[in-house]
Amino acid sequence: MPRVKAWEGYSLSATLAPSFVRALFEEKGGVYVKIAGRCRGASVWQEGEEVVGEGCGEEELRYWSGIWLDRRFVEEKATLLAAAHKELGLSVSPYDRHLIFVAVFLSRATSWEGNVLRWCRRIFSRADTLEALLKLDFAQFGGSFQLKQLGPALRGYAEQVHCVSDPWEVRRALLSLRNVGPKLADAYLLFTGLDPSAPPIDRHALRMAARLGLSGASPRRKLCALYPCPECPAAASCLRWALSSIYGSAAGWVQTAFYVHDTLFCLRGSCPQCPLSSVCEPGNVERA
Repeated sequence: MPRVKAWEGYSLSATLAPSFVRALFEEKGGVYVKIAGRCRGASVWQEGEEVVGEGCGEEELRYWSGIWLDRRFVEEKATLLAAAHKELGLSVSPYDRHLIFVAVFLSRATSWEGNVLRWCRRIFSRADTLEALLKLDFAQFGGSFQLKQLGPALRGYAEQVHCVSDPWEVRRALLSLRNVGPKLADAYLLFTGLDPSAPPIDRHALRMAARLGLSGASPRRKLCALYPCPECPAAASCLRWALSSIYGSAAGWVQTAFYVHDTLFCLRGSCPQCPLSSVCEPGNVERA
């Protein structure tokens, strides 16, 4: 039964909550049970500053719990944000790339808790290998446009993405698929562990970056499909490249912390309680 040590303030539940890996687990009384993919049936839970697993190895436990990412590096690169969000690791699953793709693809323009987790649990109860998923008719799970588009996208994924390992080539292959843009491609790279320096740029990242004095726009799909970030003619004005350049392999964690912070504090108007209030420039959001 493997055990891994975390750090003071760490939370397994808080780490899993914003991660697409969460779609591979079901929580039962504080214990997270793997419902699909590698080590299906394994259990993971927290005891103090340790995370414990049953039915998996230490490597899997470190990835799923988010403890694999060097905390000292995160604190060095993003000191204030790391101090404000000691609870957060970065949960990834390199072994379940096709399942992460399903969860990421379904997440467009819909509720994570209300729809994506529900769809994934129903789908993964029927199939959790790529071969089995390709045989499913996803219309049986609902009539949403996300489910209707999943079949063709998954076939394209199987043909062009699944066996590719170089992050830039994976990103380019993903962007060749219909209905997959830079945000989804980077979420896939991040939560499969292929590239922890790939921050998916969503509205939370744009707002938080503006508040903290970082400028940049969303990546442009046409350019992303043609150029790696360092060679892109729009790199100087792209928030994705700005975060990757500044934070390196902690950039994905930073984007995750942006999402959590915007949700917990900014969108609730909780400025008096905000641990980043001393460095926040809210007027930048309106000007962005």
